[in-house]
Amino acid sequence: MFKIQNFPKSQKYINLYLKYSRRMFSYQYDLFVIGGGSGGLAASKEAANLGAKVGLADFVKPTPIGTKWGLGGTCVNVGCIPKKMMHHAGTLYEELNELNNVGYSGEIKKTHDWEGMVRNVQTYIKKLNFGYRSDLRDKNVVYYNKLAKLIDKNTIELTDAKGKTETVTAQNILIAVGGRPNYGEAIGAKECCITSDDIFSLKHAPGKTLVVGASYIALVKKLI
Repeated sequence: MFKIQNFPKSQKYINLYLKYSRRMFSYQYDLFVIGGGSGGLAASKEAANLGAKVGLADFVKPTPIGTKWGLGGTCVNVGCIPKKMMHHAGTLYEELNELNNVGYSGEIKKTHDWEGMVRNVQTYIKKLNFGYRSDLRDKNVVYYNKLAKLIDKNTIELTDAKGKTETVTAQNILIAVGGRPNYGEAIGAKECCITSDDIFSLKHAPGKTLVVGASYIALVKKLI
């Protein structure tokens, strides 16, 4: 079976490949992407630009406290974007302490509205989620907000939030699902703790917090 990477990178040969494969096989999609993060979105849109018929499935299983989010993956929803926004809020507070040193006299009121900050962060993220869905629609990429499960090398079972299932077929399947935080084996961790998936939409300020772990994500949360 021919693979697209065997051909020179020209639209002419890509079109020939797609025509040949569709004649030989009767799959619903030339490419099906599992995962709607940065990698999955980029791959699906680029493949669609080259003429492929593309489907994409993305589904977020809620955290133990019920947190879930939209299209865009970890970076957009529970990573880089909200982290930078909250970190900026923290640095602004630090700068308040320097105002007296640059000529602003008098006492400056220093209070923080956590709920307001979270609301604004989440509003911005929802705009990004909508933008990604619009991009897929404009590129004719079929989007499924459903959990994907491989049945065989060309068949995917899709399950929605209500448990309803359907199957789709594709000649090529790309897995781009990313990862989720690990609660480890600590007894009661899921019942008593939150993770980086929860912090950016938490309805109340967490207050003094013990961060378990010293990786990049753990250190970033500590700085916030």
